[in-house]
Amino acid sequence: MSTADRSSRGAHLGWTAIVGGLAVLGIVSVAVTRLMIAFGDGVRWEVTLPESYDSPAAPHGTSVQVTQGIVTVPDAGTGLLSLMILTVVVAALSGIAAIACYLVLTTEISRGRTFSRRAIRMLTWMATIVLVGTVACYLLDSAIGRGVRAAVGLDEVGGSTPLSYWMGFAIFAALSLITYAFRRGAVLQKETEGLV
Repeated sequence: MSTADRSSRGAHLGWTAIVGGLAVLGIVSVAVTRLMIAFGDGVRWEVTLPESYDSPAAPHGTSVQVTQGIVTVPDAGTGLLSLMILTVVVAALSGIAAIACYLVLTTEISRGRTFSRRAIRMLTWMATIVLVGTVACYLLDSAIGRGVRAAVGLDEVGGSTPLSYWMGFAIFAALSLITYAFRRGAVLQKETEGLV
């Protein structure tokens, strides 16, 4: 390997580490901000509102349907507080773990080991982390929504999954397809070794 290749690879790895570090700082910042907003005057959380909720009349006779709202619970119990903290922690740790896997994967690829076992394992872990984190946050968020609605006397709502969770499932599906492609690439690479 030439000196130019080594310096290019070093620059690529350095830049990747900087971007990964900034992404982790961003996740921590969002988590802290989310907790600060949630625990201001009472406990605040965005929840799905029941369809029977009376929304204010809009100008010119237009009807408005309110489906989401930020609800404040003045005296929330420790169970509800614990669920809120756990949701933010699970989301933050899932994001940080996925970034760590991405950094290892990028290192493998920059070293020319694109279809190595380690690269495939990192993709598998990224997909698993995204799926488990998405499902866990969805279940926790649903429990929080039920608790907040019960605390303020709102009716229960039917099942609806917010777009952010569908995005998590879509990312899992994409990572699973990429992992499959990497596994097939590893098999083809092994079969073609020595043919060139």
